[in-house]
Amino acid sequence: MSKSPLRILVTGGSGKAGAFVIQELLQHGYEVVNVDLKPSTLIHTFYTDLTDLGQVYGMMQGKDAVIHLAAIPWPGEHPPEVVFRNNVLSTFNILEAAAVLGVNKVVLAGSESALGFPFRFTDFSPLYLPVDEEHPLLAQDSYGLSKIILEELGKGFARRNPKLSVISLRLSYIQTNKEDYLREMRACWQDPSANSFNLWAYVDARDVATAFRMAIEYPQPGFEAFYIAAPDTLMRQPTLELVQRYFKGAIEVRENFGDTQSPLNCQKAHRLLGFQPQYTWRDWVQEEEVLAPKEGAE
Repeated sequence: MSKSPLRILVTGGSGKAGAFVIQELLQHGYEVVNVDLKPSTLIHTFYTDLTDLGQVYGMMQGKDAVIHLAAIPWPGEHPPEVVFRNNVLSTFNILEAAAVLGVNKVVLAGSESALGFPFRFTDFSPLYLPVDEEHPLLAQDSYGLSKIILEELGKGFARRNPKLSVISLRLSYIQTNKEDYLREMRACWQDPSANSFNLWAYVDARDVATAFRMAIEYPQPGFEAFYIAAPDTLMRQPTLELVQRYFKGAIEVRENFGDTQSPLNCQKAHRLLGFQPQYTWRDWVQEEEVLAPKEGAE
């Protein structure tokens, strides 16, 4: 008798990365249930308020694993307390329901924003390059702080239940299509400071989807965090040159770091998950397209 496919609850599957994650899971034989506040074009959606623990219990029942993508994705459209409350409370509810219902695999959408460079109020510099999971998380804003708390919640629930596996994927700046890439690259090639907020790092949505599937398949209990980024930056200039130009102070440079290498070190994800990014901006655009004037521009 063949084994039934794992039934995975995906929160926020209708969002920017969600469609790619759902598609990846379906292609690999998983059964997927999507909860969101807007519909998915791929599968049926259950409209669910994740800040309501009762609704989370209802949707978590009978699932084998959960991928928690749902969140207010940046601090620029809501008061800070709304961003923080929504993101933290929804994550607590997901983990609480998982613990009570015996769902022993939870993968959380963490963020490079926990490092603190995006949305910072006071400037500071990375301590070393490339940044790995040992670098302190130094967020100052409501969104970045909510991503730090997300990981602390994950650690706490993993302590509570030794069978529970909680993974936080610290996602870089997600790009989904050619228009995304062209818009971002035209802006930062014209003015490199435009993407200094995330050290010019990025990740393709297809690689994000693969990372979530690999995290679901990771067999070890406990808590782990992983950076997920493309191997390079969106820029043509060497990464170290850019960082030294736009960030002050002494920055330690680790061995073998150079050229346009990503400032985010994904070696831990490669070692434990088997993750290796497959896509870069060059799969979407040519340098000439970035340099060409926009259509309709004089």
